[in-house]
Amino acid sequence: MNNHKNFAIPTELIKRYNRPGPRYTSYPTVPVWEEGYFDNHYSECLKREGKNNRNISLYIHIPFCRQLCTYCGCNKYITTNQGLVKKYLNALEREICSVAEKIDTKKELAEVHLGGGTPTFLNPKQLERIVEILRSNFKTNLVKEWAFEADPRVTSKQHLEVLYNLGFRRVSFGVQDLNPRIQKAINRNQTKEQSENTFKIARNLGYKSINLDLVYGLPFQTKSLFRETLKEVMKLRPDRLAVYSFAFLPGMFKTHSHAIKEKDLPNSKEKIQIYLEAINFLQNKGYIMIGMDHYSL
Repeated sequence: MNNHKNFAIPTELIKRYNRPGPRYTSYPTVPVWEEGYFDNHYSECLKREGKNNRNISLYIHIPFCRQLCTYCGCNKYITTNQGLVKKYLNALEREICSVAEKIDTKKELAEVHLGGGTPTFLNPKQLERIVEILRSNFKTNLVKEWAFEADPRVTSKQHLEVLYNLGFRRVSFGVQDLNPRIQKAINRNQTKEQSENTFKIARNLGYKSINLDLVYGLPFQTKSLFRETLKEVMKLRPDRLAVYSFAFLPGMFKTHSHAIKEKDLPNSKEKIQIYLEAINFLQNKGYIMIGMDHYSL
């Protein structure tokens, strides 16, 4: 047990900083980008990158999901159309080849991350294809971390086996919250058993870093309810946790305005109390904060 003091935030600070800001999950944040011809600027950056000796990291976005989670602010597309998926993968291959060509030297990769959407929306053969495209265009012998995001509701043992055999050792499973009422409010209906079973399969296969994603500030959440989710999560003892803040943006996302009622959300004071509850709970369980929203065992 760690003997740290519990975090606390004065009320005046909450009032002072409770205002909209740029989405911090992208860096640099959107306002930093200047108006202009992005493709030309991007090409110039890639060419400069080819002249230095640094290894590079790649993030590959798979935007597809089978079902819409109404809290989500990510770039996603809800479909079961495999023809559309095939077109996307063909376009993705062209882009990867184009990036490698503009760099003008076969660069060594340091890290690879598959995000989404839902990367495990793809079938194992499609995932193998992406890795083969990377290996054809970049040097991958020294990759320190192959990582991917996964939804336990659509991730099979075969998915996890194939990705493990391809070299992936880190996986992030989306959980968000285990309370059935909260899940229903965000259209996620994911059972505790689904989360536990997928986690245990990954652990038994040998994945070295298993991350669980949680979200605070969702409809009907309270400090005590979120603590119950944290208690259940601790039974699995994940290597890392991401605890994200839900940003209610009805002017930006139709799903927020149509499916989520502002009156059902915790107010700013309640939300910060949920956040502080999470920090103090995780700290007392042996986790340290390693960056905004992220905790490591």
